[in-house]
Amino acid sequence: MKRLEFMKKFEPETRCIKEFKYWIICARKKARTLGDAVILLKRKTDSISKIYKEEAEEYPKVIKWYEKTCYDKFGADRFNYYMLMMKDNYVHFHAFPRYEKEIEKFDITWKDEDYPLAVNIGRAKEIENETLEKMIKCMQD
Repeated sequence: MKRLEFMKKFEPETRCIKEFKYWIICARKKARTLGDAVILLKRKTDSISKIYKEEAEEYPKVIKWYEKTCYDKFGADRFNYYMLMMKDNYVHFHAFPRYEKEIEKFDITWKDEDYPLAVNIGRAKEIENETLEKMIKCMQD
């Protein structure tokens, strides 16, 4: 993976779940639900209207992989995607698997406290590195 300096906040070198040609999926260090991720365009641009045709065409493949992985590995019910770009002014989406019921995984009880409403990302909790590594590995297998 080439060094993606502009997105270093999301630590792609250590938190990469899956890399595609134009996009990368990274685990979120602060999570609201099991499988939270950030889906980042691997090229710095400040507007979704400025992405290239090839990047736009690959995006549904990225989402399909992410959703299938979360359905298969964790039993996700639905998904929320936020494109905020306020603090980090480059194209990326915050992705949240949603769960109607509590999930026991990685020695944690994951409760989607906002379900069925939109995710409140302000209430995210920091995940221990060991748990984050287990989640990433599980999603990659």
